This record gives sequence, structure tokens and C-alpha cells, in this order.
Amino acid sequence: MIAVVLGLLVLISSCREKAEVEAVRTTKIYKEGLSIVSQNCISCHTPAGNPENRIAPPLVAVKSHYWIEGMQEAEFVKSMSHFLLQPNIKNSKMPNAVRNFGLMPISGFSKEQFEAAATYLYYAELEKPDWYEKVFQKEKEELLKYTETDTTDYLKKGRDLALSTKAVLGKNLLSAIREKGTDGALQFCSDRAITLTDSMALALDAKIKRVSDQNRNPGNSANDNELAYILQAKSEIEQEGKAKPKVFEKDSKMIGYYPILTNTMCLQCHGKPESNIKNSTLSLIHQLYPEDRATGYSENELRGIWVIEMEK
Repeated sequence: MIAVVLGLLVLISSCREKAEVEAVRTTKIYKEGLSIVSQNCISCHTPAGNPENRIAPPLVAVKSHYWIEGMQEAEFVKSMSHFLLQPNIKNSKMPNAVRNFGLMPISGFSKEQFEAAATYLYYAELEKPDWYEKVFQKEKEELLKYTETDTTDYLKKGRDLALSTKAVLGKNLLSAIREKGTDGALQFCSDRAITLTDSMALALDAKIKRVSDQNRNPGNSANDNELAYILQAKSEIEQEGKAKPKVFEKDSKMIGYYPILTNTMCLQCHGKPESNIKNSTLSLIHQLYPEDRATGYSENELRGIWVIEMEK
């Protein structure tokens, strides 16, 4: 009889925990975290692929280093968001990953956004082998419905549009790197990057482009207003370590500017020729882009900006 009672208590407790988790997954902070992780983190922290070709550990490995049995949500969120806000070796609980992949770049998100991402990771079932392709994609479809209703906060809406486009470009770029190496990825950028960006703009019902003061493709050259923001963003990064996005109204449209920072992967094609870029890659850059100006970067530098034009 006692065994039956104990069994019922365990079952009731388990059902209650599942109900609580499901309740969390309907909250705005969970969906905000899902948005950030799916549109920004997954491009590098993908659960699939050859371990030898990874540019960052998979999210399930990251979570396992920050979560221990019995850890409560608040402690996990505090620990992880502390590192995300100030990525350095002292804050990291993954020193081997830092040695293998380098420190993650500064992402430019706020403390609240990092906490939302950590909240999502705390409750997400990352251990499933088909997590991204099956579970995550279904959640992203639900997220799109959530994002579409948030039409008053244009700064957030523009950021979500930029990150959605970045995720598509990032996934295709990583596939090109794995299949054909850096030179193949460079060819992909030349042939497909602007086309994919235009396709995403059509699908998301917005005008989306990437521009730079040191452009590689002539079609990505910044205009005067964009150059002014780039100059301001570089100053903010130098003084504060990150740049604030900007949104403003123009001709009954809402225009958003969002920084694009370099990371380790970027340096294969945008770093310093003498140390980061292979000779074969540099030769192909000169062949594809005779007027290229997009080299010489280090990590966490402003390489350009997303420009998002939204209907008001």
C-alpha cells in the first residue's frame, strides 16, 4: 500500500512538473529566448555536422556545462547570462571549448535578452538528436505567429527580421564550408548571398539589405545616412564594447539599423591577409571582387550593418 501511495505521489509530482514546463513555454520570455537562439545562436552552435568542422560547441554541450542536477532556473539563467554579457575566459565554464574555438563574439544583445535566451535553454529539450530539424522548426513556426503580432515595437521587429535572414544565410554558408571549404563558401557568397537576402525580404514582407563602409560587393555599399550610423556604431563599440541598433521614420516607413560584428568564421574571408586568409582564398577574392575593401578585420569589429525597411 505504501509503495502504491509513493508511486502515485511521484506520478502526481511528475505531471505537475510537466504542466509547469508547458506553462513556461507559452510565456513571452520563453518565446523571446527561442527567437534569439533560433535566429542567432544556432548558426554556429548547430547540433548537426562533423565535430572536426565545428566552429562552436553544440548547444546541448553548452547547457550541460552550465546546468547541474537540481539547479533552479534563476541560478542557471544568472550563470549563463553573466558569461554572455561579458565573454571572457574567467567567466566561461568551458575552457576547453574556448581553447578549441576561441571566445564567442560580443553579440550586442541586452541583459534581458540574454536572460530570455538562457531561460529558453533551461527548459528546451536539447538532448534530442533531431532537436533542430524536427522540434525546433515546429517551435519556430509558432514563433513567427508571435512575432507578427508584435507590430508596435519596430526596433524589435526589425531585429527579428535581420536575425531571421542571418540564420538562413548562416545555415547555407556553414553547409558550403563543410562541403567545399572556405573557397567554396566564398563562391556561395558571390553567387547566392544577395539572392537569398532578397528572397527572405520577399517572404518576410520587408526590404532587407546588408551594407558596409568597407564593402566587398558593390551592391553592399552604404549611403550617407548609413555611413553616419556606422561611424557612430564604431565609436560606441570602441567606448562601450557594443553598438546600439537604431530605428527611425522616413517617408511613412520605419527604417532599422543593426550592427554586424565579426567572429572567428568571418576572419577566414574578412580577416588579415597575412594571418587569417589563405592565399588561395585571397586569390579568389581578388578574382571575384576586383575592388574588394572588406579585409583587415579582427574579431568583434563592425563589418557592416543590416538595414531593415518596414511598413509602418
